[in-house]
Amino acid sequence: MTETSPYARKCRMLIREQGLTARIEEVEALPLDDPDDLLSSNPLGKVPALIRDGATSLVDSPLICEYIDSLNEDRWIPKSGTSRWRVLRFQAIADGILDLAVGRRVEMTRPEDKRFDFWIERQENGIRRSLDLLESEADKFAGGFDLGGMAIAVALGYLDFRYPESEWRTGRDRLTAFHEKWAERPSYQSTEPPAAA
Repeated sequence: MTETSPYARKCRMLIREQGLTARIEEVEALPLDDPDDLLSSNPLGKVPALIRDGATSLVDSPLICEYIDSLNEDRWIPKSGTSRWRVLRFQAIADGILDLAVGRRVEMTRPEDKRFDFWIERQENGIRRSLDLLESEADKFAGGFDLGGMAIAVALGYLDFRYPESEWRTGRDRLTAFHEKWAERPSYQSTEPPAAA
């Protein structure tokens, strides 16, 4: 994991919410350094990756979260039914926002003459449309605590961290209130990325 990866943060928050910090060790791995431990557990060279004793490693945050959630009776991902698909849908939308925001960040770190405005605009438009959808559907995820809501909170936090000029709160009062509720949780506070990163 890295402290700045929003995908790893989602897993780290779930570990804390499930009370599993003594059972799951978090190990810092910087993907761009291609550390052997990371590459041997995830040939994609991405975080997060979960190494399990006597079993194959798991990669990709949705799969890792499914595994973490299976270790307790108190489920953050319903086992079946409409509620399961609702939670997984909101996780997918949140992860899509992250994909766009990370892609935008990569594009913005290129030298100015190597940036492609087409891709930046496309990513920003996708983020904006997704936030508008979440604002309009906030009543479907804002009432409780589950992995769908957690993923949305992580995505909003990442926008604050890497794309503050998006001003995502403007005109989105329900999302703002939702994020404020999550920002009070110890799992959110203890996994915030370092300000200097």
